[in-house]
Amino acid sequence: MNVTILGAGTAIPARDHSPAGLFVEAGGERLLFDAGPGTLQRLHAAGGSLFTLDRVFLTHYHLDHCLDLASLLFALRIPAPSPGAAPRWLRHLPRQAGESCPPRAPLAVYGPPGLKRLYRRLNRALNGWLTPRHYALRLKELKETSVKLGKGATVRARWMRHAAPALGYRLEAEGKRIAYSGDTDVCDALVELGRDTHLLILECSVPDERKVAGHLTPTECGRIAAAANCRHLALTHFYPVFKGYDIRGRVRRAFRGRLTLARDFTSFTL
Repeated sequence: MNVTILGAGTAIPARDHSPAGLFVEAGGERLLFDAGPGTLQRLHAAGGSLFTLDRVFLTHYHLDHCLDLASLLFALRIPAPSPGAAPRWLRHLPRQAGESCPPRAPLAVYGPPGLKRLYRRLNRALNGWLTPRHYALRLKELKETSVKLGKGATVRARWMRHAAPALGYRLEAEGKRIAYSGDTDVCDALVELGRDTHLLILECSVPDERKVAGHLTPTECGRIAAAANCRHLALTHFYPVFKGYDIRGRVRRAFRGRLTLARDFTSFTL
């Protein structure tokens, strides 16, 4: 299982900390969790391809987590290039009208209720340019449920505690377990989501002294990781207010396992 954090920050520009995105290769599939602004560019830089994504899981519909969904659907209207058929730069250009093109596999997009409404409104605002061509788009609204992937892998969704309806996701594949919180405050479901995981990826938005409802602080992240008994904790979604702040020291008050403070392109192989 390969995991790459494509965005470790928020909507506020900060060096090495872009809006949320997480690329996972597991169970023979390529998965994208969240799609904040610029995610497609970082996916490409990380060696992935929008043309080979199998599924997209959105935690919620705040712009720093979902805006590049529109970019993805717009880009997929261009036929997937045939390897070796043309120089690399030419393969990504639109084909001429009437020229045959191979269809790509269906793309499944998952998210909390409201996903289909979001798509309809975005497509209407963008004059229909998100309407699929050459592939099938499957929009699937989730509550607390499990989604079966290839090779026996599963993604489980749990409600998180945020200002908008938000889901966290737990992926189990190839004998490994990871969990991704998206945006959330402290809640029992988050501990269960991360229970005995090999990698727990938590948002860590603000310092303890500047607690904001719907988001986590370093001390809270440490307590959650300890309660969940995760092996490796990775923190992300940092606001710039952390400059000069001892994040590690606060987390270590409760958690003694492996700890990573993520940046864009931080990656893990499990």
